[in-house]
Amino acid sequence: MITTKEVTIKIPPKFTSEYIETELKNLNLDVLSWAIVDCDKNYYKLNIAIVI
Repeated sequence: MITTKEVTIKIPPKFTSEYIETELKNLNLDVLSWAIVDCDKNYYKLNIAIVI
């Protein structure tokens, strides 16, 4: 089954998609896709599609 979820990750000093991918791997989720949907001073909010 595929579902969506929102997660937050810390904003790095230098933004790269590799940083996002690494942070998502650290969450141990089977991520199909991700998108940044919001941010504040310290965190990105991502909407991710995952396999459960």
